[in-house]
Amino acid sequence: MIWAEDGKSRPICRDEVGNHAVQTAASFRLMGPRLADRLPDMAMAEKQNEYAAPSAHPTSERVFSGVQPSGLPHLGNYLGAFRNYIALQERGDAIYCIVDYHALTSTHDPEAIRRNTHDMAIALLALGLDPGRAILFRQSDRPEHTELAYLLSTVVPIAWVERTPSFKEKKRNRPEDVNHALLTYPVLQTADIAIYHAGRVPVGRDQQAHLELAREILRAWNRTYGEYFVEPEAVFTDSPVILGTDGVRAMSKSVGNVIEILADEATIRKQVMSMVTDTQRILRTQPGRPEICNVCQLHRFFGDDYEYIWDGERTARTGCVDTKKLLADRIISHFAEARERARELESKPDDVEEVLHAGADKLAPLAAETLRVVHDRMGLARKE
Repeated sequence: MIWAEDGKSRPICRDEVGNHAVQTAASFRLMGPRLADRLPDMAMAEKQNEYAAPSAHPTSERVFSGVQPSGLPHLGNYLGAFRNYIALQERGDAIYCIVDYHALTSTHDPEAIRRNTHDMAIALLALGLDPGRAILFRQSDRPEHTELAYLLSTVVPIAWVERTPSFKEKKRNRPEDVNHALLTYPVLQTADIAIYHAGRVPVGRDQQAHLELAREILRAWNRTYGEYFVEPEAVFTDSPVILGTDGVRAMSKSVGNVIEILADEATIRKQVMSMVTDTQRILRTQPGRPEICNVCQLHRFFGDDYEYIWDGERTARTGCVDTKKLLADRIISHFAEARERARELESKPDDVEEVLHAGADKLAPLAAETLRVVHDRMGLARKE
C-alpha cells in the first residue's frame, strides 16, 4: 500500500539488497544537517499557522503522503519513508497525513489507535518534519475524506478493488478479519490524495500499481462527471530495502526484527547486537562477505568509511561483533538529538495535538471546496 502499514514483510533476495543499496547509498547518507538546526521550536503550532494554506487550485507540484499510525518508528521506516518526507518539505507544497481511518482495517483497539497516532506524530516531528514548512495532520480530523471516498466509490467496479495485491494477501493471511473497509481501502486512499489535488505521491517502485489504481479511479470519475481531479504522478524515491535484524525479511514490528531508533541506548544496542550477519562466517579468522552481511550494508548509511569497514570483513581484520558495536554506536549517536526531542514532545502532549489540529484547520477550506465542486457535478445538495 502507498500508505505503508508496518507489518507487511516479504523474503528479500540478498543480492537484490546489496546491488540496489550500493547504487542509492549516497542519496540516503545520514550525514546531513544537525537535527537541532532543522527542527521547529516548541511553538510548533504558531509555525504551523505561518505556513500558508494550500491553494484550492489543482497543482502538479503538491506532494501528499500518508503513514499508518504504528507507534514509534524503526530504522526501516526512517530510511524507507520519513527521510523522504523531510527532504520533500524543503521543495515546496507538502502535506503529510497520519491515516488513522486506514488503521481501523486491522486494529480494533481504540486506545491503541490513539496512542499509536500520537506516537507517530511525535516521531515525525522529532525526526525533522517541520510544521513551518509542511502540513502534518490526522486523517480523522478531516472527515471529508470519507465522504469523498464514498462518492468516488460510485464509479469503481468491485473487481478493481478485489484485484489489489494487498487485499489478496490479507484475505489469504488473515481470513478472520477481512472487512469491508479493507476491501475499499484503495478508494479512501484515492480520496486522501484527490481531496487536496496533489500531483505527486512519493512511492517505491514496487508500489506503482497502487498509485495506478488511484489514477484509474479518478480517470473514471472525470469521464463520468467532467475533468476536475488531477491524476497524481509517482515520485519514485528509490528507497533501499531495509532488512530486519534476522537478515531475511523486511524490517517490521509484527515480525519483531526492528531497530527502534527512538528507544533508549541499551535497547538499540541490544537490537543491533542481535543482528544476523554472514551465516557462512563461523570463525573470527574466516573472511566475511560484506555484500551479504546486513550489518555491513547498514554501515553505508552512517559514514563514508563503509568501504574500509567492508574491507575489514573481507580480510578478517575485524569480526562481526566489532562491526555490530560500531554500528550501534553510530545509530545511537546519529539519532541522539531526535530521541531527546521526542522525550521533550512526550512531556507536552497538548503541543503535539495542536500541531495536528492546526494542520487539519489549514486544509479545511480546500477540502470544503473540493466537496462543493463534487456535489455540484454529481447533482447533490449544493454546499455553500
